Amino acid sequence: MNSNTLVKKILILAANPKGTSRLRLDEEVREIELGLQRAQKRDRFVIKSWWAVRPIDFRRAMLDVEPEIVHFSGHGEEDGGLAFEDEKGQVKFVDAEGLAGLFKLFKQVECVVLNACYSEIQAKAIARHVNYVIGMSQAIGDRAAIAFTVGFYDALGAGRCVEFAYEFGCAAIRLENIPENLTPKLLTKNQLRTEHSNTTEPKVDYTRLRDLLADGKWKQADKETADLILKVANREEQGWLRNEDIEKFSCQDLGTIDALWVKYSNGHFGFSVQQRIWQEVGGKVDKATECLLGDRVGWRVKSKWLPYDYDWLGYSDLTFSLNAPQGHLPARLVGISPPKFELLAGMGTGEGAVPLCLLHDFSRPFGWVWCWTGVFFFSRVETCKL
Repeated sequence: MNSNTLVKKILILAANPKGTSRLRLDEEVREIELGLQRAQKRDRFVIKSWWAVRPIDFRRAMLDVEPEIVHFSGHGEEDGGLAFEDEKGQVKFVDAEGLAGLFKLFKQVECVVLNACYSEIQAKAIARHVNYVIGMSQAIGDRAAIAFTVGFYDALGAGRCVEFAYEFGCAAIRLENIPENLTPKLLTKNQLRTEHSNTTEPKVDYTRLRDLLADGKWKQADKETADLILKVANREEQGWLRNEDIEKFSCQDLGTIDALWVKYSNGHFGFSVQQRIWQEVGGKVDKATECLLGDRVGWRVKSKWLPYDYDWLGYSDLTFSLNAPQGHLPARLVGISPPKFELLAGMGTGEGAVPLCLLHDFSRPFGWVWCWTGVFFFSRVETCKL
């Protein structure tokens, strides 16, 4: 395995309590493992399986494994929730809010699959905190559940995105002549945010950004992202942002930009990905934390920041492919007014990580700086709950 390969951990939770109909859970898990073993991108996934899962096992597994993908196989009831086991192996239901509350704490989780009957209700609650969640809109039979699972993980193992894998899983059910291909439902965090938002339609057209990302044109998409940020803030003519532009930046637009990056990179790039990594390395606004962030996302190599290319943060040395470290993009620089720079990077105290921001032209009144876009949106990402 290449040491630079991003490995995603899949946590499989299985429960078949006493007094419930027997499910072919062992076959389902075996098919997931066999499918990924033969997959083209098999070195990108590691599977951890927990059986006869109780709520306490679920919590401990999340802490121990720290998964990016969580897969639950078992029973579910429309009103009761997902059926875990108690200490005696009997049914112990966990409701939607209980599940959502736990997933809220684990920012690294990118996808949750609830392969259980009537689990769409739980999926909707979890999708408030996780980018992709799959649940079942009604009862689903063993054959359909296994067919979907095989198709879904075969596609992920081939390097496809979650949305493609979902469609592929549904197609697998239909190809088996099982009339349950419409039972699995894919919910996304951005979809729910849009459905419940009272804000107006986005100010700008994101078609070009979507197309660039879909085609894997990461460098062009990075530039388009910076241009869109200025357009949303109505600062195209000035070419830089003020404090208030960031503090009032549209959550809907920020969510759309982030969701497109997350979707087409399969959770590899995006502001929310960078913000999560920032939190993981300490979440502080100081030089040490920013250096740790630079190490994690690949902006520092052997403890040295990528060299400047005038007003670019080592732009010619960035890696514009999925081989880059997680969170490497977006990385385009955007002009920021100095007060915000001093507030976030500590420039005025000498404690900030100057490599993230290049002092561009102090001949202008008060000067102004060119800075990496993401760090200034971290607080906004948190506020907008991306």
